[in-house]
Amino acid sequence: MVRVAVIGGGSLGVKIVGELAYHGHEVRVYDRSPEALDHVRLRIQEDTRLLTEDGVLTSPKFLGDVYYMSRLEEAVKSADFIFEAVPEDLALKQDIFEWTSQCAKTDAVIATNSMSLNIDEVSERASYKERCLVVRYLFPVYCIPEVEIVLGKETSVFTLEKVRGFLSRMGKIAFLRSGPEPFVLSPQQREAKKNDFLRTIKENKGCPAKLCRRVPNLTDKPILNKAVEVDIDEYSSREKDCVVCMDEERNCVLHPCHHMCTCTTCGRLLLKRQDACPICRKHISSIFRVYHS
Repeated sequence: MVRVAVIGGGSLGVKIVGELAYHGHEVRVYDRSPEALDHVRLRIQEDTRLLTEDGVLTSPKFLGDVYYMSRLEEAVKSADFIFEAVPEDLALKQDIFEWTSQCAKTDAVIATNSMSLNIDEVSERASYKERCLVVRYLFPVYCIPEVEIVLGKETSVFTLEKVRGFLSRMGKIAFLRSGPEPFVLSPQQREAKKNDFLRTIKENKGCPAKLCRRVPNLTDKPILNKAVEVDIDEYSSREKDCVVCMDEERNCVLHPCHHMCTCTTCGRLLLKRQDACPICRKHISSIFRVYHS
C-alpha cells in the first residue's frame, strides 16, 4: 500500500483515483469545489458497479481506501506520489505545483497529467524540481496499461525509476514520449485494448495474467514487507492514524455518518469550517470523542 494524492476531480482524475484504489493504494483526492468532491464519490461508486458487472472487480469495493479532502495541504502532506489532473491551464498548474511542493514531503514525486504543457514550465516555481515529471494515464485508465512519461530538464533518474517501479507493480507499462506530440489512442484502439483487458481478466478468473505468478509464503513478514515496500507493523499503525493530520490516533466519531477517521482536534476543525466527512462526504452536524482502553 502506497499513500497517493490526486489533485482534481474531473473525468480523468476520477479514473486515476479508482485505478489506484483498485490496486490497494490509499488515495486522497483533492478538489477546491465541494460539489466536485461529492461528484467524485458518486463516480467512484458507479465505476465500482460497472467494473463488478464486467468481472474486473470481484469484491464489493476497491481494495484501497479513498478519502475526499477539501484542503490541498491535508491531501498531499503524507503522500508518496502526487498526481495532478486539473484542466490544461498553465497558471493553475504552476500554482498547484508551487503550493504542493511546499506542503508535501521532500521526496514525494509530483506529476502532472498534462497532455501538451511543458513540464519545465509547469514546475517552474516548484521546490525540488528533480522529483517533477509528466505521468500521463491514457483514458479509459482501468484497461489501458500504457502510461506516458515526459521528463523535465531536472528530473532525476531516481524519480524515473521510482515511478516506473510504482506503475509496474500495478501492471502498467511506462514509456517515454517519442517526439513533441503526445501518444493518443483512437476510439477503435481504446475499444480493442478494453476488450483485450476484459478477456485477460476472464481467462484468469478475475486476475490479470501479469499478476498470476507463483505465490510466495504470505505468512513470511520479510517477503510481505518487500512486496509492498512498507513495514507491516507500520501499515497496521497507519490504519489507526487520523486521515487529516496523520499524526494523532483516530478517536473521534463524526455524526450522523458515524465514521471514525479523525482525531478529536481535526474533527473539531472539520465541524468548525463546515466541512464534510472525508470518507462519505456527508455533512457533519456534531462529533464525539471515543476513549480507547
